[in-house]
Amino acid sequence: MVNSYGLNGMGMQAIALFHQIPRQLLGEATYVCALNACSHSGLVGEARLIFKNIEMKTMRIFSTMIDCLSRASAFDQAQELIDEYERN
Repeated sequence: MVNSYGLNGMGMQAIALFHQIPRQLLGEATYVCALNACSHSGLVGEARLIFKNIEMKTMRIFSTMIDCLSRASAFDQAQELIDEYERN
């Protein structure tokens, strides 16, 4: 459902729903959907908050966050994230 909202221009609804999901049920796919919704809705600040709170960041999570920053023309920050991923 988070993904459906995000893909249909309803980013705020996607994030509101995401925040209702119990933390223990959040997995890679849910995080990717939430970050993707932020990316397509210009919610970079919200994406940063979500990303910061993810304990186990996978390649898919990193790449979705990099996409979000790139779409917002935050290329320097996107490059920093790429560099961080490559270091780890």
